[in-house]
Amino acid sequence: MIKLTIQVVNIGVVIASYDKIYIYTSDAENGSYTLLDSISLVAGTSTYTYNHTTGTSATWYRSSYFNTTTSAESALSNATQGTSPTLYHGITYPEEFDFTAIEDVIILKMRQIIGDIKGLGRLYIDGSTDTECESAAILDDDKTIDIDEKGWPVFIAVNGTEFTTTDNPIVNGYQYITFSGALASTDVIEIWYHIFEFADVQLYDAYCNAMMPPMVNSDCVTQDHLLLQGAIDLLEGALMSDTIGDFAMIRDDQTVYDPSGGAGILRERGKVIERLRKQLDGLVKECIRSCMLGLEGILLD
Repeated sequence: MIKLTIQVVNIGVVIASYDKIYIYTSDAENGSYTLLDSISLVAGTSTYTYNHTTGTSATWYRSSYFNTTTSAESALSNATQGTSPTLYHGITYPEEFDFTAIEDVIILKMRQIIGDIKGLGRLYIDGSTDTECESAAILDDDKTIDIDEKGWPVFIAVNGTEFTTTDNPIVNGYQYITFSGALASTDVIEIWYHIFEFADVQLYDAYCNAMMPPMVNSDCVTQDHLLLQGAIDLLEGALMSDTIGDFAMIRDDQTVYDPSGGAGILRERGKVIERLRKQLDGLVKECIRSCMLGLEGILLD
């Protein structure tokens, strides 16, 4: 399912001439668009949402304004893609970065390639009743909460008061949430958060910084090339970090830390990287064959 958000600029002027938003859809950005559905305009309302239940990350959309009395229709908007619905409805704590709809689709594709689909977690602390283990989430500075997972909050409330800006509290290291003032021992704290291995910013940076495949002209490089290369770069970095960090054997003169159980995780991550490399190699070969050499047809031997 895909969620569309349509922003009407100057609703007062628009609603004087039109009463509907028409939504069109296509499988290609520059393809043929067909009418999908309509939304009624409401005076004073500038933001409208539409859930396309059969839409995918590959679906494209355009919209127009329509007058059902005169059949007058405005020009179509530029083509755009929607976003997948959120796990948590009623998000009030801002995202780390306000990506565009097209950038959101790139991030979603990266998550699908890597297998890092967001989960949802909740931390609830009632200072008057919580156990010592639950209260341990509040660190010694009495301002910072450790959610004990890598994630980003979508809802934060203390004693029923919601926090809706990234200025307070601030998120450090995708794990620590620090308030500007001290938390009281009797506070009731509720935090909902997305869980992930790679943050949206990390995924998009990897895509933007992905190197073009060797021997391929820049004119021939596609989004798929960069998605696969970015995913490989991220996973190889994580594999290296795990190898020398969490899953490395540490020995001193008295003790041995042997995380041999993590060897299976390293092997599986290596298999994913190898699979992605094969996909990228296949794309590169096809690109060289069709785009650079201009070869068509089937080779008969």
